[in-house]
Amino acid sequence: MTELDVIVVGAGPAGAEAARAAGRAGLRTLLVEEHATIGVPNHCTGKLSHHAFVEFDIPESLALNAVCAAVFHSPGGVSVQVRRASTDSYVVDRVVFDRWLVARAQAAGVQLITGTRIASVRRNGKILVLSGQRRGEAFEASCRLLIDAEGAGPRLPAALGMPLPRRYAVGLQYHMRGVGGMHADTPEVFFGRDIAPGFFAWLMPAGGDRARVGLCVDPRMTSRPPVWYLDRLIAGHPALRRRLAGGEIEGKVGGRIAFVGRRGPVTADGLIVAGDAAGQIKATSGGGIYYAMIAGRLAGGLAQRYLAGDRRALGDYERRWRARFGREVAFTSFGRRAINHLSDGDLDMLLRLIAESPRIRSSVERAGDTQFQSRLFLPLLRGLGSAGLRRPAVITLVGKALLHGMLAQV
Repeated sequence: MTELDVIVVGAGPAGAEAARAAGRAGLRTLLVEEHATIGVPNHCTGKLSHHAFVEFDIPESLALNAVCAAVFHSPGGVSVQVRRASTDSYVVDRVVFDRWLVARAQAAGVQLITGTRIASVRRNGKILVLSGQRRGEAFEASCRLLIDAEGAGPRLPAALGMPLPRRYAVGLQYHMRGVGGMHADTPEVFFGRDIAPGFFAWLMPAGGDRARVGLCVDPRMTSRPPVWYLDRLIAGHPALRRRLAGGEIEGKVGGRIAFVGRRGPVTADGLIVAGDAAGQIKATSGGGIYYAMIAGRLAGGLAQRYLAGDRRALGDYERRWRARFGREVAFTSFGRRAINHLSDGDLDMLLRLIAESPRIRSSVERAGDTQFQSRLFLPLLRGLGSAGLRRPAVITLVGKALLHGMLAQV
């Protein structure tokens, strides 16, 4: 192919928004997708913050249902529901949503090729040469700027001198129909070392009697695969077994959630990394669509400056994404460390406190925002501290969580 200004690898939310921003700036932009069909396979629950709908002009017609509440189930059977006064997020069909994003990028002049796996990249002076396979044949293209949006397992940054140390949680999700007893605006979350060690399980309503039921596990905490835990959850959990007994599994998807080990730069000469590939996710939940879209738009929007010779554009990308949501990436890493070091008994105590305390539950409902979880920290800490004056065990729990959150490895 002729030399391009920008090549974006990965046509998910980060890649589509990066390509669109570069295309709108008049740059010759190629968007490369490994899979033959945009949005397939779908590895995601599809929960997308209402902030994204507003900021990126996403039509509400793409939403299957709105999410205003959640039910949390502790290992010992304590359940607590929290409900916001307004919509927190929406559930989308990721196949439809991703195709809409890519079509919008193409409307900005972006060229798209699918079924193309980029296996390597090398430097040729100031030019980057990408090589791989396209539908069984050799493929090669060159550019002056590569935006890597490969997803959880990026291959290309290491070839350009940027290894990204990370570990993964592995997950499995069933797309089911015939599920009963759901409220369309209320997903459910299940905790426990015997349920989903190192993470959690979920039931996400997806319109009508359909739901996405899945979980992730941390391989450091179990040698069993996710399917072992998920099948056991569906068959045996008291809050699920009757509702799912008549359900039909329409599809199964698996995937990985990456936790970046080093919070260093995600740029280098000729390279910007965005989205899951850069570890721009919430470690507490694995979610990251909104952050990916922000990072992608920032990367594509700064491409013109970089190609005009302003290398400060790379530093501006680092500063801008960290200013927008860097605190949330750091805080949710802290949260994941803290949660992973709580025992099942600790989690039972914590959820029981929230269930029994209108004050704490009200604080969660007022301050809670799944996209900006750090906003909940101080109100929740104040509520737990007040409860600790009456129950010293709560102080011990909070202290343990804070200590591990600050010192342990994610």
